[in-house]
Amino acid sequence: MKFLRAEGKKVVDTDGREVRLRGVAVGGWLNMENFITGYPGCESRLRSALLEELGEERYRTWMTSFVEAFFSEEDIRFLRGLGATVVRVPFNYRLFEDDDRPGVYKDEGFVHLDRIVRTAETHGMYVILDLHAAPGWQNEGWHADNPTGVSLFWQHRDFQARARDLWAHIADHYRDTAAVAGYDLLNEPNAPSVSVLNRLYKELAGAIRRVDRRHILFLEGNDWSRRFDGLDEALDENVVWSSHNYTVVTHKARRYPGPVEGVYGDRAWLRRDLEETNRWMLERDLPNWVGEFGALYDGDVLEPTPSDQARLAALKDQIELFDEFGFHWTLWTYKDVGPQGLVVPGADSEYLRRLRPMLRLKQELGLDKWTTRDLGWPGAAIRHLVDQIGSRLWDFSLDLAGLKEYLVERVVYGDLANAVVPLYAMLFADMSPEEIAVMQREAFELKNGRRREGLIEVLSASWKS
Repeated sequence: MKFLRAEGKKVVDTDGREVRLRGVAVGGWLNMENFITGYPGCESRLRSALLEELGEERYRTWMTSFVEAFFSEEDIRFLRGLGATVVRVPFNYRLFEDDDRPGVYKDEGFVHLDRIVRTAETHGMYVILDLHAAPGWQNEGWHADNPTGVSLFWQHRDFQARARDLWAHIADHYRDTAAVAGYDLLNEPNAPSVSVLNRLYKELAGAIRRVDRRHILFLEGNDWSRRFDGLDEALDENVVWSSHNYTVVTHKARRYPGPVEGVYGDRAWLRRDLEETNRWMLERDLPNWVGEFGALYDGDVLEPTPSDQARLAALKDQIELFDEFGFHWTLWTYKDVGPQGLVVPGADSEYLRRLRPMLRLKQELGLDKWTTRDLGWPGAAIRHLVDQIGSRLWDFSLDLAGLKEYLVERVVYGDLANAVVPLYAMLFADMSPEEIAVMQREAFELKNGRRREGLIEVLSASWKS
């Protein structure tokens, strides 16, 4: 394979041939996420609860068998056969270092990344490495492995220095690996100002360029990869900018075209939304990679509801618009237990059988921010409480709406969700190491999964065009 670089609006290889990077993100694999595999809370709390409940041997078996089953050569071969050219691989900084030994990198950090990079190269696919969870949490979300709902990354330069040094370590390792398309330096940053983000990007880029001059730097906008105004477009000569393009239409539409939350969702609305989200890149003729987008589905993967079909139709239009504008893109996400993935576990799998009570509890309590859509009663109770307090203050200048969201983020998606994690671990307390390994393979190996065929057809049509 050949190294890639940004050239004008395009990405080209060393022979000057244009390469379109279109594929999927492998969310929930080396950076675990609650809605993807069904647990509540964040990954670090999950790991602690599993270790406490299962003990060292069964915990190690759990994690090893999961990582090996969830993404392998079988998956790479499947995606390449559909026409995909790239996979985005989110990872957690804890893959490489522990908080009690910062800067001391684990020998096993590269084991699974190397395995997938080698496999992707064999099958002619590129890999984008994505720091999805940074030390101190670059945003407030569960997907940054943040148990608190408060981002500390921007408050402490030590956390930023650790991210810088980690990227230098990774870039030095992959400096001669052409199958790595480049480095997605920070997923969905939520910095206090664009100047702070510019400073960080300059420091990260400088550390990488001291050891690796060839790989593309993928730089995301501020405010969860949605705001680009003020970013330094001259920061590096080999940059692809990255936006995330989730929409209310692909998440909540009941009909398409049709009304949803105060807008009329159709192809024209999706075009306007795309142009606004990506305006900064479009005005400057800069290369753009839509690192995340996707639809949420409520029905069974084999029995989509009319709403699921409407959202898929909207997603199809969105992808066609990306291709019209010449954007690179990776769908979120490849595998999960039902809400978004191309592939989900079998309905009669042991894992789903054990997991269903937890899924019902999470839905009732609204513990997963991504999939419950604010429907849980604890969140509603908190918002009602703030309204009651506000009605007694007789001051209309306070940001009570912001207070509601802050408390729901901290209390429901943070404290309450993480308090429930031990109940998830208890679901598997009676299993032996051998049974755990069999369960993970049955649930997550591609050959055992059910496939969302309509979504696969939409993706493959674009990838092969």
